Amino acid sequence: MNKNLSFSVQNLSKSFVIPCENRNTIRERLLHFNKKISTEKFKVLDNISFDVKKGEFFSIIGRNGSGKSTLLKILAGIYTPDEGRITVNGEISPFLELGVGFNPDLSGKDNIYLNSTILGLSKKDIDRKYKSIVEFSELEHFIHLKLKNYSSGMQVRLAFATAVQSNREILIMDEVLAVGDANFQMKCFAVFEKIIKSGRTIIFVSHDTNSVQKYSNRVLYLESGKIACLGSANEALSKYMHSNILKESQSSSEHEKALFTERGLADNYEGSVWKKSDEPDANTSGKTEEEALEIQQALFFDSDNQLTEILPYGCSFKIKLRFKSTILLSDLIFKLIINNNSDQTLFSSDSRAENFKCGAIQPGNFAISYEMQNYFHQGIYSLSVSVSDSSGRLFYILKDNFSSFRVSTSNSLKTQSGIDIPHKISILDA
Repeated sequence: MNKNLSFSVQNLSKSFVIPCENRNTIRERLLHFNKKISTEKFKVLDNISFDVKKGEFFSIIGRNGSGKSTLLKILAGIYTPDEGRITVNGEISPFLELGVGFNPDLSGKDNIYLNSTILGLSKKDIDRKYKSIVEFSELEHFIHLKLKNYSSGMQVRLAFATAVQSNREILIMDEVLAVGDANFQMKCFAVFEKIIKSGRTIIFVSHDTNSVQKYSNRVLYLESGKIACLGSANEALSKYMHSNILKESQSSSEHEKALFTERGLADNYEGSVWKKSDEPDANTSGKTEEEALEIQQALFFDSDNQLTEILPYGCSFKIKLRFKSTILLSDLIFKLIINNNSDQTLFSSDSRAENFKCGAIQPGNFAISYEMQNYFHQGIYSLSVSVSDSSGRLFYILKDNFSSFRVSTSNSLKTQSGIDIPHKISILDA
């Protein structure tokens, strides 16, 4: 194996046998005791091959059921592949499910020692790191309490604080950053960035496309157990987002067709047309959607028009999205969505619904600006951006969690996440 590689995966395949019927009761088993349960073979991974370089941040993306978690468990040695070969160069620390191995009847302190031992730390190492684990988890007052009395958030804090103490060369991480409240997430990302700078190899699975785009050297996009794309973050995420929109469009079209058929109007159904990137029209001059328009960055300005990433509560602010066009475009539809850290949509803008017309856009750089009052609670918020043609079916830009900003000094509780609408409370005579 090449010494510059952490992983070499060659022709990897994995299948599971799935029962086609349930026999859960004694009656069902007695009635069919002489009949075998019918099963079918489901191929989760199909002939996967890739290499991961040492010190590389390698992300894996895909829809639910595409085989991401199965692949990680094979890389971690939990599952055995049916076919293919994996070569590993270095010790692995898997962060697949935080808190696995915790005992609810033991105290927080005892669970730190138990879980750290599972991760391969010696008692001497645990003694040395114990104080920093407790401080990071912010559970000093509860550390001697039994784990079954912890809230789910407290358990996750303790699990993450313990897991990050492992100092192995290769980290396998499956959705482990979406933990705790906004302040604790900021601490997790700070540790995460420190791990990246240490030069360790990271295999990262997440639905947070913002993190994938920000940190990844390369991205593997899985679709139905096969490699749909292996390349840069922009290339893989663009194909992933276009695939998602296409599937939603097809699902919507099938639903519409079913309604027409039900009403005896199937002959009048024309269906929705999705323009694929290999079908350019005269206006695109042979360019694909991704090549025609590119989003470069999101900028945030406070009420004094000063560039910032931390916006004070209660003041006006501006979001400026910068684009680069390579061809003449016109009548574009711009959509902006602001989500909180629980992926709840708090603000949505659709230029077509708001009767905003951009007119013709010449090739070159341009920007679109949104100005609003900041009534968001204290926390972290992400932007999702899409740009389509006037039909709303040809998408030039599809960026989920493209950028983020923070809100500070809210008058409301820090644990809340949403819109803080100015209001007044009064007690009146009945």
